Amino acid sequence: MTDHRLGTEHITRLFFSMTAPVILQQFILLLNSVVDRIWIAHIPDVGELAFTASGVCVPVVYLILALVELVGTGISPRVGYLLGSDNRPEAERTLGAMLVFDLLLAVSACLFIEWQCHWLISLFGGSPQTFPLAETYLRISTPGNTLCLLSGGLAPFLLVQGRSREAGFVMSIGIVLNMLLDPIFIFVFEWGIAGAAWATTIAETAAAIAALYCILGKDGLKLRKANLRPKSALLWPCLALGITPMAMMLAEAAQIGIYNATLAPLGGDVAIGTMALVIMLHDFLYFPVYGMAYGAQPVTSYNLGAGQTERVRQNVRLLLRATLLWSLAVWVVMEVATGPVVRLVVGDGEMAEWAVPMVRISFALFFVATLQFACQSILQAMGRPAVTFWLGLSHTLLLLVPLVWLLPRLLPGRPANGIFLAQPLTDLLVGAATFLCLYRTLIKLNTSIK
Repeated sequence: MTDHRLGTEHITRLFFSMTAPVILQQFILLLNSVVDRIWIAHIPDVGELAFTASGVCVPVVYLILALVELVGTGISPRVGYLLGSDNRPEAERTLGAMLVFDLLLAVSACLFIEWQCHWLISLFGGSPQTFPLAETYLRISTPGNTLCLLSGGLAPFLLVQGRSREAGFVMSIGIVLNMLLDPIFIFVFEWGIAGAAWATTIAETAAAIAALYCILGKDGLKLRKANLRPKSALLWPCLALGITPMAMMLAEAAQIGIYNATLAPLGGDVAIGTMALVIMLHDFLYFPVYGMAYGAQPVTSYNLGAGQTERVRQNVRLLLRATLLWSLAVWVVMEVATGPVVRLVVGDGEMAEWAVPMVRISFALFFVATLQFACQSILQAMGRPAVTFWLGLSHTLLLLVPLVWLLPRLLPGRPANGIFLAQPLTDLLVGAATFLCLYRTLIKLNTSIK
């Protein structure tokens, strides 16, 4: 079986073979988001407003992604542990239960967002100028975005079996399709921001169909009719591990709302658009970190279940070293070439003048933030949901939100700088706590990071 190689293949070769397809998938996913926003920013006459309107919709998309994290993040550690313990029937029952749960959650989320569309846009910073554009984008794209619950919930079942190519295919097909349709719908058909939304819905539908096709294939875990029951005993072990990343994603949505409310009186739509740009760049430049972290999780959880702690230690060390190398390279580029990067995305207008210094501030401790994420993903793979939950909660509620309120008051001459400085300071404090928790957890396994 393909899952047995997680416990036998040379750890370095296994690390790269498991993470490379996920890194590629994450790159295509986030590149698609960036290209999509660049197209939107260059819509004739309303480019900057349309970019800001799409940014107002980002927290709503994060609400959906939070549910994707809930159903997807815990699957790899849980099913990997079951496969490592040679409990294949329980893994197949988990597959059936999670599929039914994913479908029910997707329908519920779609109906809620369509129902509360006006309220959500107002909550997350929509202005009279951006509201019509944001509503158009959100109503059309929501059905497609909620289908991410299906593709995002099924892809981990492929990945944890060592079927990384199929998992990458599931996540990539919709992304590639979206990138192809975006310029056609936006500029050739002249649908504007509605064209970007239609491209998203069509593409995510294709990804969901691809996920079902791969799961129903002959290889790997079987989807059996008798297992299509959302039993709590099967769901809870997966959902428990997904609660922390879900809470963090929900916190990010709330965080953007707080950012927008604080920035609106300081710079209006331009300031809100600048924050949307900063968040987009951060998300995009995380792509190898996301890929390495998620790709390495099955290796950690499988070998933990199999009692091979030395392989766990080797995998952790590889992940942290690769993460640090990438993040230091990004840090240098973003501090030195901030202007060209910003103007590539939003052009050379008023927003670019606002954005250049703010982007530089926000990337000041990028390498700390990425290491914190890698450490947290390891703790998730090792079945430590309570620890990661409290770390995630502390990040936003106990540190970031108070700093967003406090720092502008400590810097009255440059209050906007204080808002953008809150994130790197929070990353520094939470990063230190996360690394300490991981180190202590590894010590208990008679391992160490050297």
